[in-house]
Amino acid sequence: MPPSGFSQKAINGLLMFVGTCYEDLLKEIKEGKKTEGEAIKQELNNINDYLSKFKL
Repeated sequence: MPPSGFSQKAINGLLMFVGTCYEDLLKEIKEGKKTEGEAIKQELNNINDYLSKFKL
């Protein structure tokens, strides 16, 4: 059951979004594009940027 005020569709969308962010994070680390710290910081910045543009 989703948290009060959120539809199951919204929760599923959030789970997909966060899952994709983690996939990107792992890919960047495995490919050696960034250190773990740099990759985590970049993904957190991306999440913050996307969520700041999200309107309910």
